[in-house]
Amino acid sequence: MAKLTKEQIMVSEQMVQKDVSIRQVARQLGVTEGALRYHFRKRAEGRDGEDGRRDQPTAVDGYEEAVEAILERLECRRVTGEGRPVQARTVYELLGRDYGYSGSYRGVVRHLRRRYGVPPVRAYRRVETPPGVQAQHDWFEAHTRIRGQETDVQALVGTLSHSRGRFCWVSRNATQLAWHAGHLALFERYGGVPLWVRIDNLKTGVASGAGSTAVLNRSYEAFARGCGFEIDPCRPGTGSDKGKAERSVRTFRQAFGEVFRQDWVSWEALQTGLDQRAWSLMDRLMCPVTGTSVREAFEAEGLVLQPLPTMAEPFDVVVSRKVSRDCLVSFEGRRYSVPFLWVGRQVEVLGTLKHVVIQAGGQEVARHPRGSRELLILDPDHDEGESTDQVIRPTPMGHRARLQMAGLSGPSRSARC
Repeated sequence: MAKLTKEQIMVSEQMVQKDVSIRQVARQLGVTEGALRYHFRKRAEGRDGEDGRRDQPTAVDGYEEAVEAILERLECRRVTGEGRPVQARTVYELLGRDYGYSGSYRGVVRHLRRRYGVPPVRAYRRVETPPGVQAQHDWFEAHTRIRGQETDVQALVGTLSHSRGRFCWVSRNATQLAWHAGHLALFERYGGVPLWVRIDNLKTGVASGAGSTAVLNRSYEAFARGCGFEIDPCRPGTGSDKGKAERSVRTFRQAFGEVFRQDWVSWEALQTGLDQRAWSLMDRLMCPVTGTSVREAFEAEGLVLQPLPTMAEPFDVVVSRKVSRDCLVSFEGRRYSVPFLWVGRQVEVLGTLKHVVIQAGGQEVARHPRGSRELLILDPDHDEGESTDQVIRPTPMGHRARLQMAGLSGPSRSARC
C-alpha cells in the first residue's frame, strides 16, 4: 500500500469537497477508503503528520546521558553546532560496546531524530578535471577459469577522469610489485602518464592515515616519483572521492562479466580479451564532459598526457642506504657492491622481481641478482676509476693479488715444476 504525502492528502480532501467520492479518490491513490478517512480525521483534529509513535518509549530510554556523552566525545555537530554529525551506526556501536546497550540500531536512529532532529544534508561538489590531470586506480576481485581451473583474479581498474577511458589489468595477487606493475600496464594503455593518480588508502599506497595527511608507502612514493605523477589518497570513508573508479568497478563487473566467465587458455589471453572489450565499450559510451564518444575524448586526452616512464621494470621495495668505506650497501640480509665514488653518501636500493638496483644522483649506478644464495655480491669494476676530491680510489691490486684473483700460481712455483 502506498504511503500518502501531505500534498496528496490535501488534494484528496479538495477533491472530496468537490463531490468526488472517497472510494474513487482512494482507488486513484492506491489506498483503502479507511486509510483516506483516517487522514481526513487527523487533519480535522489538527494532528496532521502525527501518528503517535513519536511519544512511544524506545530501547534507548535510560541511555540518554550515555548518548550525550558519546556525541560530546566525538564532537558531533548535534551538540557542538558545527562540524559534521556523527553517523548513527557509530553511536549504536559505541553504546553497545561501552554502555551495554542491547537494543536495536533503529532504536538509536529514532532517538537521535526525536532528540536532535534530522541532520542537515551536505551537498556534494561535482568536479570534472581537465584532460591529462587525473586517473583513478582501484583493485577489485573477480573469478575466471584458466585451462578449466577456477581461478581468483585481482583486477586493477584504471580510469582517466576526464575522458572516462577505462582499462583493466589482471594479476594473480595484489602485492606491492603487482601494484606497481599494474600502474605501468595502465599507463601503457593510456598512452602516457597523468599528473595525479587518485587511490584508496590501501597499504601498497598509503602507510598510515588518509587523505591530504596520509603517510605514503615509501616504495610507492619512489615509484610515483620515477614515473612523474603525484599521489592523491582519498579521504577516509569517502567513496565520492573516487566515484569514477567505483563506477568503473561496477562497469567491469557488469559489462565485462561475460569475459571473466569464459575459459581462457592463459592469463595473456584473458588480458587480451579484457583489452578488446575495453576498446569496444569506449566506442559505445558517451563522455558527459565533451559530448563525444569516450574513444574520441580518450584519444584527445592522450595528446596531453606526460610521456611514458622509462623504467625497465617495477619494484616492490625501496630503501635508503649509506655506502660503507668498503663500497658496500646492505639489503635483505646481503651486502652488494657500489662504485667507490659513492662511499659515504646515501643511495636508493630498489628490489625488483629479479634484481637489486642501486640508484644515485637520479641514475642507476649498480645492478645485482636478487635473492642469490651468496650473502656477499661483488663487482670488481666498482673499485676502478679515478679519484675525486671527496673519495680516493681503493688501493690498486698488486701483481700477486691479481694472480690469486685469476687463480694462477706465482713464478717460484712454476720454476720448481
